[in-house]
Amino acid sequence: MSHWKSVASPRKRGRPLTYEEKWMVYHAFESFERNKSDGSVIVVEDPYSVTSAYTGVARTTVANIVTSVRESGRVPQLTLPGNRHQMTAIPISTEARIREFVFERHREGVICNAKHIVALLKDEFALDIQDRTMRRHLARMGFVWSHTKKQTRSLRESSRVRQQRHDYLYEIRKNHRFPFDEQYRLVYLDESFLHHHYSSQFSWFSDGDFVERSPGKGRRWCFIHALMEEGLLEDTFLIFEAKKSKGDYHQQFDHQVFQQWFQEQLLPHLPKRCLLVMDRCPYHMVGQDSIIPQQMRKLELQEWLTQKGFDWEESWLKPRLIAEVEDKRDKKTMVEMFAEQKGHRVLFLPVHHPELNPIELVWNTVKGECARQFSNQTSFQDQRIRLEEAFSNKIDAKYCSEAFRHVKQFEDKYWETDLALDDEFDEGTELDGIDFDYIL
Repeated sequence: MSHWKSVASPRKRGRPLTYEEKWMVYHAFESFERNKSDGSVIVVEDPYSVTSAYTGVARTTVANIVTSVRESGRVPQLTLPGNRHQMTAIPISTEARIREFVFERHREGVICNAKHIVALLKDEFALDIQDRTMRRHLARMGFVWSHTKKQTRSLRESSRVRQQRHDYLYEIRKNHRFPFDEQYRLVYLDESFLHHHYSSQFSWFSDGDFVERSPGKGRRWCFIHALMEEGLLEDTFLIFEAKKSKGDYHQQFDHQVFQQWFQEQLLPHLPKRCLLVMDRCPYHMVGQDSIIPQQMRKLELQEWLTQKGFDWEESWLKPRLIAEVEDKRDKKTMVEMFAEQKGHRVLFLPVHHPELNPIELVWNTVKGECARQFSNQTSFQDQRIRLEEAFSNKIDAKYCSEAFRHVKQFEDKYWETDLALDDEFDEGTELDGIDFDYIL
């Protein structure tokens, strides 16, 4: 007769896993996967399911934790119930126009709300966007819904995003002020993708005519490249097939792939003294100390401070401990360390500012060339060949120089706008006591 008795899980169903619990799940998975590989102790057909059975955590959650650690070196951030991060149908290429439109209206003394921007996208980009979707997208871009001087409600960019952009532009302008032989040479890098069935969406039609097209987007190429004002950097192009053809293409990269490319393909081919400009996606920002204080328990925060040799007091509440850990931890990213070892520097773009990266124009050109040549006879390998040919034939020194000039216009416009807004704030244009970073 068995004496085994089922015991209910102490974890309440639906409660988010803590930072510590996520790492426990990951270490359990690593143990089971190792046992499967070497055949010792336990024979496991599916480490994900076994980890789920042993920990009482859903198999999907286990898979998400493992994927996050392998891609970014971190467990997933704490998430709240509900679909709060749904991707919108608003292309990233519209964001520069949206930001410009908001600034123009404010300079004219006219308020701007989501309906105005919905109308703009419909008129200029033929996009039909719901007001609520537009408000969520504006919040992600860093805009807030706040009061103007006369109590009218309007969109304003958050001070955090404005400061981030101004810090970036300050570093760019400071580099330009150095004597020529002391300047760092700008190198922009980025990742993108190309679907097998990526093709042009417009053609000339007569009544009842249509274009026969294959269903779906097909498989997907992911690639990364680096750009200087003189042209694309030789031998830095990396391309591979994505494991999934859906979802954000950033999920197909991870910090291991990026750091290997950064060290083995990018750094060896750079000229001396380069300023490497990249966006703030998670695998670019992986650091030596990859903890997330906001997800740690009070005891973990105290132990971390003790292990690092920092003093703390028993009277400190958790918010004070979080602030201390955040202040003391090493925030320098791995790519910054790799670059500095070779005499280079890294500069991160402000969030949601693709218009400040000239390589975005390169993506538009080479992918547009592939789209124009696509037919139903185009194979997946044909798309790759045409992409590489487009890089060689379309992106020359003249093109790159024009792309840099185009970005310089945005930089100058943002610099002047930020200073003008700062003068308005200094003169008391905004109401005292209002938190402009609060998103309604």
